[in-house]
Amino acid sequence: MNVTNFANLFHQNSIFQQNKPLGQKLVQPPINDTLNRLSENLLNTQVQSTDLKRRFDTLELSDAALEQKSSLSDVPEGFLHYYLHMCKFGASISQGQEYALMEYRDQLSAFDQTIQEYQDMLSGKTALPEQMKQEDVALLLEATKVAREQFLQQGAEKLNQFSKEGPTPKGFLGSAYSMITGETANAQDNPRWQIDPSAQDIYGEIDRALASAHKVTSTFQDGASGILAELKRRGCVQAGEEFSLDDQEAADSGAATRASLFQDIYDGIWETFKQSISNKTEMQR
Repeated sequence: MNVTNFANLFHQNSIFQQNKPLGQKLVQPPINDTLNRLSENLLNTQVQSTDLKRRFDTLELSDAALEQKSSLSDVPEGFLHYYLHMCKFGASISQGQEYALMEYRDQLSAFDQTIQEYQDMLSGKTALPEQMKQEDVALLLEATKVAREQFLQQGAEKLNQFSKEGPTPKGFLGSAYSMITGETANAQDNPRWQIDPSAQDIYGEIDRALASAHKVTSTFQDGASGILAELKRRGCVQAGEEFSLDDQEAADSGAATRASLFQDIYDGIWETFKQSISNKTEMQR
């Protein structure tokens, strides 16, 4: 998943350009070290993460599914087209929530790994970076901890609002919920997930939210799959209505240019981090 993140934000601000005046000579090397570590740790985290599209249930329709008479067999064609659109839209929003949760988890992991690396340097477990002193590392450690806490709190707030505004299958599909999903009319709707930034195990908290979001995505996708099967059985699928997991590749490429949910948070962290390093470096002079 290629999304905007904290480390990329530093690159966008051209911090690596040698001809850009930074005011203080000592500022650039410590910041560059943090950027390199955050970028590398974020990349390693994303490589280790399970690819999102591998977790999605297949939407390919077998011949048996096309021939089977479903609960949708008596639904007028116009309604089928409408509910197919609703299910695909709901799945898209829920997938967006999954992407945001994964970005949140990966970015926190990059912060935590970077913090651990600096702590190991200060305790003597690993060597200091070239041309850096313990004072420089201690400064970076403190600033990175502050940035991590800011992202933890503000990111959770953003995610919880995203969850609150997103659709749930029963609430979104209304009276058609049972017909589309096969669930009983009195079945409990999927609860909206929430992130508690004070949770002792923040990664467990995020994984529970991811599982809940993915359940919603799967419900919408399964509903769309069933409706599409019925439309195929009738031979009345319209242009643009067919879909499969192959379509996810296009969605992933679109995610590369999609604005991050956390962009304004990254902007704020950048300003705070830059100012903190500058002020404390000046005090050390």
